[in-house]
Amino acid sequence: MTDLWPSLVALIGAHCPGFLATAEGVERAELARWEARFGLTLPRIYVDLMRTMGRSSGEFNPLGAYEHRLEPLAEYWAWMAEEEPAPYPRDQYFLIGVDPDPSAISPFELFLDLSRGDGVDAALVEMGSNGVYEADARHDIGQTLGELLAERALTFFELSDRPERSGLLIFGDEPSLPSIKADVVKQLRDMGGSPLPPDLAGVTCLRFTGTSVLVSLGARQNLVAVAIAGNAREDVVALLNRLRASWPRSTPRSMSGDRARRTGR
Repeated sequence: MTDLWPSLVALIGAHCPGFLATAEGVERAELARWEARFGLTLPRIYVDLMRTMGRSSGEFNPLGAYEHRLEPLAEYWAWMAEEEPAPYPRDQYFLIGVDPDPSAISPFELFLDLSRGDGVDAALVEMGSNGVYEADARHDIGQTLGELLAERALTFFELSDRPERSGLLIFGDEPSLPSIKADVVKQLRDMGGSPLPPDLAGVTCLRFTGTSVLVSLGARQNLVAVAIAGNAREDVVALLNRLRASWPRSTPRSMSGDRARRTGR
């Protein structure tokens, strides 16, 4: 996992050589100031994200539906650091994404759960519908920050390069999902797919000649999501049909071709 961010940077550079030159990061000292104020240590993957594109990331939305930039995050951090009593355990949760829609009726916010982290990465939770942070308003995303960033970068930079797209949702109970994902990845490898870095527990992307396939755990929905993007429609359809034949508890899904779209929650 220690090479996750370099592998994402390499992926971005390979597809969009000029992108990183246009992104704008924040100084490490700025993040250190907030670490000291909250009495915590941020995972390396979040520090790397913010140092690279914490002020601007162009059309790429690294946290999907959430606004990740330092402004307006710093305003939220300032309020949360001063609010008494603390709205949630401030040494456990750290806000990294807010709903960018000011008219949202029940906006959620995205937090790192540092109690489920290893210093490099950490699990993600949603909280804060209408300012409520109690346990019953806390929702486990089912991904780590690293897995979310990998899924977003691979979708935006790898899959979006190919004009034809389709997908498949494979259903199962939660305990079986990791083995389903592993079996799908093995099946794709046996068909000639080569895994691209980063290859994570929850996210794997494989490349064929003219086609890319992203396999992701969807733990909250009890499914494994397969996104297929290719240069030729017949190749995409053939791959989709082979997977459907192997997984009877599956259904096709449509895939957006909009490169700059935000993913929904």
